[in-house]
Amino acid sequence: MQNHIIFFSGGKSSFSAADYVKTNFPEDNILLYFTDTLWEDEDLYRFIYEASDKLELPMLIHSRGITPPQLMVQQRFMANNRVGTCSKELKMKVSAQYLKKGIVPEVEKWHNRHYLKSEDFISEATLYFGIGFEEMHREGPIKANWQPFKVVMPLIDNIIDNDAALKKYGIRQPRMYDMQFSHNNCKGRCVKAGQGHFKNLLMKDEKTFMELMEQEIVISEYIRYCKQPAIKEGKLPDRMYDDVWEFVSTGKKSDKIKHILDNTSYLKSKLRLLGENAKGEPIKKPFTFMKTLSLEELEKKPVQCDIWDIGGCGCFVEYETKE
Repeated sequence: MQNHIIFFSGGKSSFSAADYVKTNFPEDNILLYFTDTLWEDEDLYRFIYEASDKLELPMLIHSRGITPPQLMVQQRFMANNRVGTCSKELKMKVSAQYLKKGIVPEVEKWHNRHYLKSEDFISEATLYFGIGFEEMHREGPIKANWQPFKVVMPLIDNIIDNDAALKKYGIRQPRMYDMQFSHNNCKGRCVKAGQGHFKNLLMKDEKTFMELMEQEIVISEYIRYCKQPAIKEGKLPDRMYDDVWEFVSTGKKSDKIKHILDNTSYLKSKLRLLGENAKGEPIKKPFTFMKTLSLEELEKKPVQCDIWDIGGCGCFVEYETKE
């Protein structure tokens, strides 16, 4: 009996990969493995639990117990479409440390564990990713990062219809696809996305867009605040951390947070007073998820953007596991 671990993202392609393994290796030990950012769309959880039930496969859920915005506050660094620290820390590192070193993260949950055929599901396991031919650039890096595990990507090697796989089990696709998103990650808030993606979020879920826009503003101001020499050197205490942490955790806006949001334009004009970049040069613009445009600017000029700039997480490509 062989071990098979499907990296189960909550997307249609990873479901198809799970169906492929279930169909071809029905007598083997199969596990659905989901690393949770705690920032997902509510319907993603409906989908993964329903999938586990109908596939009759066990699902292991791991999490660091923090969201991407909380991680950004902790690191004093804004993840963006050039550097995806959130996917690296909350997904790649969590899974690599567990499968390679046996390190269990802060949060562990099981669903349908009784379907496990052996408690040793890691030894000599084959890992499966729902990567299709349109993402073949991810194949090489993923396989390299996961050595010595064998890595298989069924959607590259076989002709598989995602919608047919869902229909086979009578499972409704995640609602993010109904909203024309290209993936089901982070409720449309993936910071590695582009202008077209965020424009779609603005049109389909304005409430979530506006919440994300405020988080971008507050985290940016917090990072610049922390770059003041006296704060960096510990000569003055960080008097913003608690307010910012509470805001990204609960949405509660203290007087300090309200001041930041009410005076964004004023603060932008004073950027030269609030920190320097890595080269020691004055910071002339806020930190943003996208390189060329903040969400605030996109919201004000939603039509003037590159609708083909979609972007996406691309997990397990950038992470080096040699530690």
